[in-house]
Amino acid sequence: MGMEFEMPAPFYRYWGKAGEEKSCHLLPYHCLDVAACGVMLLKRLPRWRRRLAELTGMDDSTLLLALKVFFPLHDLGKFATAFQNLRPDLLEKMRGCKSDKGYGTRHDTLGYVLWRERLISSCSRRSVRRRTPGNADAWMRVVTGHHGQPPGESINGLLRDHFEDEDISAAEAFSKAVLELAGAESLPDMALPPEATWWLAGLTVLADWLGSNAGFFPYCEEILPLCHYWERALKQAEKAVEAAGLNPDPPSGRFTLADCFADPPANLKPTPLQRWAETVALGSGPSLFILEDVTGAGKTEAALLLAQRLLQVQGGGGLYFGLPTMATANGMYQRLGGGRPPVYRRLFARGSHPSLVLAHSRAELVRGHLLPLPGPEDDYGDGTEAAANRCSAWLADNRKKALLAEVGVGTIDQALLAVLASRHQSLRLLGLLDKVLIADEVHACDAYMNRLLQHLLRAHARAGGSAVLLSATLPHRQKAALIRAFAEGLGHEICETEPCDAYPLATVFDQNGISIRPLQTRPEVARRVAVDFIESEAQAEAVLADAVARGCCACWICNTVDDARRRFEQLVQKHPDWKLDLFHARFTLHDRMAVEQWVLRNFGKRSGPAERRGRVLIATQVVEQSLDLDFDVLISDLAPIDLLVQRAGRLQRHPRDAEGRYTPDAPDRRGAPKLTVQAPPWDDDPAADWLRQALPGTAAVYEAEDAHLWLGMKLLRERQGFAMPGDARFLIEGVYDTDPFEDFPEALQAKALEADGLYRGKSSIAEDKALPLEQGYRLEGPWLDEDIAPTRLGEPTTTVWLARLTEGRLLPLHSDSAAPEVWLESSLILRRALAYHEVIPDGVSPEGWQKLKEGLPGKGKWGVVIALNCVEDKFWEGQVQSEQVRNRTVIYSQTTGLAFKE
Repeated sequence: MGMEFEMPAPFYRYWGKAGEEKSCHLLPYHCLDVAACGVMLLKRLPRWRRRLAELTGMDDSTLLLALKVFFPLHDLGKFATAFQNLRPDLLEKMRGCKSDKGYGTRHDTLGYVLWRERLISSCSRRSVRRRTPGNADAWMRVVTGHHGQPPGESINGLLRDHFEDEDISAAEAFSKAVLELAGAESLPDMALPPEATWWLAGLTVLADWLGSNAGFFPYCEEILPLCHYWERALKQAEKAVEAAGLNPDPPSGRFTLADCFADPPANLKPTPLQRWAETVALGSGPSLFILEDVTGAGKTEAALLLAQRLLQVQGGGGLYFGLPTMATANGMYQRLGGGRPPVYRRLFARGSHPSLVLAHSRAELVRGHLLPLPGPEDDYGDGTEAAANRCSAWLADNRKKALLAEVGVGTIDQALLAVLASRHQSLRLLGLLDKVLIADEVHACDAYMNRLLQHLLRAHARAGGSAVLLSATLPHRQKAALIRAFAEGLGHEICETEPCDAYPLATVFDQNGISIRPLQTRPEVARRVAVDFIESEAQAEAVLADAVARGCCACWICNTVDDARRRFEQLVQKHPDWKLDLFHARFTLHDRMAVEQWVLRNFGKRSGPAERRGRVLIATQVVEQSLDLDFDVLISDLAPIDLLVQRAGRLQRHPRDAEGRYTPDAPDRRGAPKLTVQAPPWDDDPAADWLRQALPGTAAVYEAEDAHLWLGMKLLRERQGFAMPGDARFLIEGVYDTDPFEDFPEALQAKALEADGLYRGKSSIAEDKALPLEQGYRLEGPWLDEDIAPTRLGEPTTTVWLARLTEGRLLPLHSDSAAPEVWLESSLILRRALAYHEVIPDGVSPEGWQKLKEGLPGKGKWGVVIALNCVEDKFWEGQVQSEQVRNRTVIYSQTTGLAFKE
């Protein structure tokens, strides 16, 4: 790859990375650092190379040539004098001039526009008309969009306002030098399927992060032939990829059911679902598994068994476990990290060192700390964080790394971001490229999330990935849509088949089509649950009082936080001798994690009589998903039928004796389980406001679901309960596979139509929000930060930081340290309408308030600070402004969480 040129070429007079005291890393060297990282990633990760070759339709040598040609051109925009003038000292040092050009457009867009408007003709084999660039255009969108989103389009005067003529000449000289270095006479006209560009964009982002690490690529100002520097860059890139922990580990040749447990129970026997997962024939290509079974049937273990077998058969690189909530993700993370060796390490060959990473918006609290940024590179000043900082943050930012780690655990939201216009979504697609995607509690997805999941499955199948979906029960139409999306990703058309009403059920779709296997359920979880309806809170209190008197433990699941708090406080006042606990989502993260552990200790599988006897938990929906809780007595507000069945799974969940001791090898001795449901008085011909009159909070939470709630109540009343698993499919389809004009009373027909319209509307919104991957990596509409990209629909929310104003300092509620990661422990999420704007405390000026906020994450820009005063021991009070521009008093305690004082 030798080449002769007159030195120094003009492109050596531009800096790419800037340090202190006029030190810098030359721009051509940084460009080669990134290209070397891209090449080395594919050389060191053969699975990625194979998958990308399949996506692009290129062989290995052609793909590597494309990287050598295009990746060095990712930072062409930095040749702009406007960018170089971000460091006037370096501009004067290197070019002996000053400039008044302002940096008004980001360098990624500048680079793309420069190439398209001025450079393509000089780098192409034949004359190319200015706005008809051919296949190279897709490559240049990929590489210039290396800061997490595609580049912008041309704007009149953009080049004139940012570039001097000598800048354009230098960029042209560098582009030709890159072609010569790669052994290409001109830009290769490599056809690139539009969908493949998204994964290549992720590879560019990752290469830029790694190539921006000064620890591996020290700043260099010495003038060297590019071929000499290229050899140096390749050696350093190999070290950078090695240190990033991205090297593949082979799967274990033997992984059993016992390996799924940190501490396997004695006399462990597989459930019918687990036995099926151990023995079902697996294809060599992408496969979709949908496992529907009752709570307690061992779906998690079945998913792990399937995933590990898929790693062996298909040669995948790991798995991502997506869960519905942060609490359930925390639990799965701790479970997979438990045992000696830890469960996640058993998935891989002995002697391997796989990574396990947690991913959700508050994962830092579980991981413990953030890594410090190595600096000295600052932000560019255009809203683009310096890549060295992004790389450092990537090593500690679990949300991004989790999908690149061999075993990632997090909320399903982190995977859904891969198909939304959120910054660095392409990195998430890349991270899932060779993973088995596991999604738990799929029935909990509303119409919006369900449609996004369809888009994710389509993309995952397109890239050759397999997926395992776990659910209690799925309506036929929802399951059919998920299968159809996966099939479309494989380029298959599937014929609609007759829905199977069997339950439990395992459904498989692969290159051979659809396979359906009805299963038996574990005898221990096959049971009948009686359902008793009550109409008042006084009746619910009587049920709890009876439970306490008998020494049982009980839970009352409320549909709103306000109802839970009010009922808790009333019971505390009336029954000071009761052992009462409260669990909902309006605690700070510090307190919520403590409450969650307390709840698991007192009501979890291993809890005993000492913890359980006479204890009552008032809770919201936070207890209904994936937390392994077991109550003797359970009351629930009326809810959708699938959620009532799910909640009933927390009733007498594990076998116990009459005293409450866990007895895994003996039948339950607590009597027949009975679910008590507080609901409106029954009416065969209800009024339109039937639900809102009795349970206004429930009506607000389950918007427009009045008719379906009525029908679910009707079916349960007629059967006086339900049997599992026999009634599961009947109940779900009986409520949701309905005709608004035939199955509902006249007064509720409008609500049924409204619910159907709302479902279709949410699906339509998701369709609009999801990226059109088939159109290729290009800018369409606004791109959002990952923290605000809409993975879920609902009223807008905001982060609330609870603070103490102490001796002129703003400190987090739970700490005397003001480090950004510590602030997370004192935060919670509220509807934006409730906490719309800050109320600056008396005696603090607006300027002083902004200065106080500088220690918060993002300097407090992405949330609302509430300054609290201690009015009693562990009882705090402050003010916040609502959306109606009304100051409201906030009260907070570690016992009851956050509330508004009326």
